[in-house]
Amino acid sequence: MQAVLLAAGLGSRLGALTEHIPKALISVGGEPLLVHAVRFARAAGARGIIVVGGYGFDLVAAEVAQRELPVTLIENRAFRDGNLVSLQAARALVVDEFLLMNVDHIYRAPIAALTAADATDVTAFIDTDRTLGADDMKVERDGRGRVSRISKTLTTFDAGYVGMTKVPVAAADRYWAAVQMAQAEEGRAIHVERVLARLADEGHPPLCRDISGHGWVEVDLPEERAHADAVLARGNFGYGPD
Repeated sequence: MQAVLLAAGLGSRLGALTEHIPKALISVGGEPLLVHAVRFARAAGARGIIVVGGYGFDLVAAEVAQRELPVTLIENRAFRDGNLVSLQAARALVVDEFLLMNVDHIYRAPIAALTAADATDVTAFIDTDRTLGADDMKVERDGRGRVSRISKTLTTFDAGYVGMTKVPVAAADRYWAAVQMAQAEEGRAIHVERVLARLADEGHPPLCRDISGHGWVEVDLPEERAHADAVLARGNFGYGPD
C-alpha cells in the first residue's frame, strides 16, 4: 500500500502559527504534524509515502531531509486551489492501493490496524462518537452502511468523515475517473471529499469503516492545536519503533 499525504495548504486559519511556516510543520506534542502523519501511515502498512507540499515547500523539503523521512516529496505550485489539485499532482506516482490522508489529523495507534485491513472498494473512514459542528465533514449512510451523501452542510447525517480514504487497486480506475469528472464539471477549487460524493451520486457509494472509540485530533485552528497538545500529553498516540 502507498499513502498520499496532502500537505500543501496555507493553513491560514491557524493565524500567526503559519505566518512563517506551513501547517505541515506546526509542532504538536513536540513534533511536526508531518512527522505524526508519516508515522501513522507507516504503522498502517504504507511502504511508499508520497507527500504533496506547496506553501512553504522549501521548508518542508528541508525538514524531510533533516529527519531523513522515508517519503517522496513532490510540489504542487497551485496550492491555493482546492486540495484535489494536490491529489492530482501525485497521480503519476500512485501505482498501488493507496491511503489518502490530510496532514493535519493525528490518530491514535489502534486506528492504524483498522486502516491496514483490506478494502474491497473505495472506503471512507468515519466515526460516530463526536458532536459535529458547522465546519465538520458530515456523512449520511445508506441502508447498506455506505456513503449516501457527504458534505459539511448536511442537516441529516449519522457519522463524520475523519480525513482518510482508502482506494484499492480494483476500484482505482473508477476513483480517478471521478476525480477527473469532478474537476471538469466543478472546477479546480474543490476538495477530495467531492470525489466520495460523486461516486455515491453515480451509483458506486463508497464503503464506510468506523474508527469510533479510539480518538483522534485535528489541527485547523489555534485552539485545536492547543487542545491537541494537551491530548497528546495525556494519552498514548505512539506507534512503537519506526
